[in-house]
Order: sequence, then C-alpha cells, then structure tokens
Amino acid sequence: MCVCCTLLALRGAAAAELATYGTDGLAIDTCHLRLGRDHVRTFWRDPNGLVFGSFHRLSAWLATRGETLVCATNAGIYGEDLRPIGLYVEAGQVLRKLNVRKQAYGNFYLQPNGAFLLSDNEAKILTTDEISADTEKQLSTIRYATQSGPILLRDTEINPLFTPGSENRVVRNAVCVITGTEIVLARSRAPINFHDFAQQLRGKIGCRDALFLDGSISQLYPFGNNNFGPNFAPMIGATIPARL
Repeated sequence: MCVCCTLLALRGAAAAELATYGTDGLAIDTCHLRLGRDHVRTFWRDPNGLVFGSFHRLSAWLATRGETLVCATNAGIYGEDLRPIGLYVEAGQVLRKLNVRKQAYGNFYLQPNGAFLLSDNEAKILTTDEISADTEKQLSTIRYATQSGPILLRDTEINPLFTPGSENRVVRNAVCVITGTEIVLARSRAPINFHDFAQQLRGKIGCRDALFLDGSISQLYPFGNNNFGPNFAPMIGATIPARL
C-alpha cells in the first residue's frame, strides 16, 4: 500500500517519486528513481576535498552549479575520519578500494556484503565475492559505487542470517534495485529489524536486490528534518536542473 505518493515534476514529467509504504512500525519512506530520466550519483567531497557531510551543505553546493537536490540518503558505513570503509567510486574514479575482509565486527561484515554499482545505463548490486573475483572487469564501466553490508535481498531472497521477530530494531536505510534501470532509496520511519525491513522492501516496494546502508543515524531527504545529527560520509542523491 502506498500511503502517500508525490511526484517531483520537471517539464511535466516525473523527475522522482516520493512515497511511503506500510503503516505504523513498518512504514518505509522511499524515493523511486529511473536511470535515463533521473540524474543519480554519489557524493562525498567537494572539489576542495571538504566532506559535504549533510544534505544541507550538499544542496547548497549543487545550487551553485545550477542543480537542485530532489532526494538523497547516506550511502554506507564509514569511519570516524568520514572515509568509507569499503569500495567507493565517484565519476569513474576509485577513491576507496574494495574491502574484502570478512572476520570483523559490525554490520558491514555480515555476509554476504556487497556494493551498489551504477554505470551510465544500469544499476546493480553484487556481492563482494563477485566483485573481487574479477574487480577490473566488474568495475570497468562503473561510474559510481558504494560498498556496505549486509545484503538484505538477493534475487528476492531474504538474507538467511536474519531472524524473524528479532528485537534488534533500529532505523535503517537501504538502496534497492527493482530492475536494471529502476532503483529505490529507502528508510524506515521507525526502528525495525533486518528481517522485517527486507520483507517490506520485497513485498511492499518490489525490490529484487537490496543493500543495507546504515542504521540509527540514517536519513532520507527530503523526508523529515534532515539537517541535524552526525556528519555523513558518502551520500547517494538525485538532482534536476535548478532552472528550466
């Protein structure tokens, strides 16, 4: 059930679709995006090397370039130095290498983990093992990428490590792929466990593959109050021209 849907229009065509699915503790806010229609990419630092850190600062910088931020979310787990702890690609440049470590503490290392990969005409989520098997080939056409973990959905199958009814509930966000050209940025409105989050993404939104991005601090612009809390490292965002 889509409780609320809003289209952001550009010259009469939808530039992004904002929607909320489900109710109460299972409500998920989403931004639906289509490659070829929406300008989707990752953001981390400005040309001077300063971390954007927030949607507000990113939006202000984009405005100076004649762009308007229509939706965005924090794009994965990072260290105290605001550097991604895994693969990060921006404008075709690998700024952080693939992290193949498995035996470590934290959600990032729950298996399988993986990366969201974006080329000029296709979006996909692959496991870290799939990428590391032939990194050069897998990244040869990739323009933007962020690594995180765990993978929530793989070919519509929920990660078998997740426990139905788990009390491990926090606000969570994710990126999911419906088709190769249709992606969704999603965030739970309330604390939710991994299993329920994955189930909502699959059943309510129609996600085929989904990658967990982060928990507790997660936000989805423009839903709610998005300019408070800790600084983010990378973000995934979609923009439109500020002037028609």
